[in-house]
Amino acid sequence: PAASPAAPPGWAGPWVEQLADAAGLRERPPRAQRQWNHIAAAAGADCRDALKQSGARFQALPDVAKPNKKGCGIPHGVLLTRGPTGIVYSPPLQVDCSLALRLADIERVIQEEAETHLGSPIARINTLGSYACREVVGRMRRWSEGLSEHSFGNAFDISRFSPKRGRAISVLRDYVLYGSDPTTREGRFLRGVTRRLRAEGAAARVLGPDFDASHRDHLHVDCGTPRWY
Repeated sequence: PAASPAAPPGWAGPWVEQLADAAGLRERPPRAQRQWNHIAAAAGADCRDALKQSGARFQALPDVAKPNKKGCGIPHGVLLTRGPTGIVYSPPLQVDCSLALRLADIERVIQEEAETHLGSPIARINTLGSYACREVVGRMRRWSEGLSEHSFGNAFDISRFSPKRGRAISVLRDYVLYGSDPTTREGRFLRGVTRRLRAEGAAARVLGPDFDASHRDHLHVDCGTPRWY
């Protein structure tokens, strides 16, 4: 039989590639590599210069060229003890410089809500950790199998806010779940912080007790990619 005529060059066109993308058929790098690429592309030296100018206090950590065997690592790490508005972090944040640079916007929201609801600026934030090489836990595993943003120094967990004057605010004790209106100033402060950080894009994600039981005692703040996978 006669051979079938050859298809004209380029017959597939870009639309076929677009369909493949939409259907998820085009090859993508593993999720952990995409997470790494998201923050590793920045220039570490330039980021640290900008962070220094912001007024933050930190120690530069050695740059890391590629993830370790588990897929973890901080491309342009810093150990940050005090943020741009003077908030002390206890223990210090071991994070990528790109996240540290976002603290200016994150802290601005925190301080404005503190003045509104507490009448005093926040002096200290207690965290449950920042860098940790581990997989996603809790409810997020339904959408995202793989490494947590903590594995790249791109997240930190807040358990307590301490103002210069007045009682410390505990996420475990003072957070009021959505569906109920906070009746205390501590609850209103936490509601305002989480709502504004999400709405204004100061962080990519803010997860708290509303999300699942694994976040009942802290606010998870990260600057990862906007997609869950």
